[in-house]
Amino acid sequence: MPTDREAVFDKEVRRHVYNYIINKSVVPTIIETAAALSSAQSEIRASFKRLADAHMLVLQRDTSEILMANPFSAVPTPFLVQVGVHSFYGNCVWDAMGIPAMLKQDAAIRTSCGDCGTAMNLKITNGSVEQSEGIVHFAIPAAHWWDDIVFS
Repeated sequence: MPTDREAVFDKEVRRHVYNYIINKSVVPTIIETAAALSSAQSEIRASFKRLADAHMLVLQRDTSEILMANPFSAVPTPFLVQVGVHSFYGNCVWDAMGIPAMLKQDAAIRTSCGDCGTAMNLKITNGSVEQSEGIVHFAIPAAHWWDDIVFS
């Protein structure tokens, strides 16, 4: 359980991470976050770990850098989301649709069918998915996504 000081710091780190992603379309590194918050890299690494333990971030296994700041992915995925002049990657179609919901903006999502590979384009307008062909399928119940969130 984080101390009160750690909880306040973690909130500041999390706010920085999301603001950075929204403004720059990429996930900040430990070094960038430490510089922006005038903190030691070890403090940021510890904060990232606490945020990951609380399911607020997902870290890369070997580096402790951010892999996911849901709904955003730090690495290219099959779910490209265009919001205005910014492009983001969603971790899955659910997260891809969550990006425009989070930003309260219209978006275009480019992806492909997970079964046959056919290109699929979704448009989110005024918070709703415009009518299009296809279905969204969740192979794992939401209650089990965190059993292996990278796979889910």
